[in-house]
Amino acid sequence: MPASSTGTSSPPTSCSPRTVPASSTSASPARPTPPPARYEQAYADAELTAPDESYEFGLQAGEVVPAETSDWFLARSGDAFVLPEDSDAFVGAGYVLGPADCERGIGTEPVTELLIDDLADERPFCVRSPDGEELVIVRLVHPGTEEDDGSVTVVLSSYTRGG
Repeated sequence: MPASSTGTSSPPTSCSPRTVPASSTSASPARPTPPPARYEQAYADAELTAPDESYEFGLQAGEVVPAETSDWFLARSGDAFVLPEDSDAFVGAGYVLGPADCERGIGTEPVTELLIDDLADERPFCVRSPDGEELVIVRLVHPGTEEDDGSVTVVLSSYTRGG
């Protein structure tokens, strides 16, 4: 007896429920790459000057504050910047750095030391908050030396993780 159609089967579809972009070179299609985190800019290019080591940069608000008054900060100590132990940092290889570069760099090449000499010529670096929800990209504009007044000037741009 010949097979007959009952009309209950679904017609074939031309697209699968999961598509991989043509530009993807992933060798493991079964393990999808998580989407990049999306960040919204909280503030941009805030130029701040700390007069000496008794002040630090409050990263969340983008302001100069007295030392030891901010939970998430960037402070100068001698020839280096210091940040809270539970924050992460990354120094960019070039002169352009964005939130995606920071996430990638912190995940693959985090740094534990931010020497001022390594950050000369406005080489950007980023600091991620302890909860991972905020990033600040920093450029050192004026390193402050013992020969001058010791003030340090940076430019900060802050990003908050969005939905």
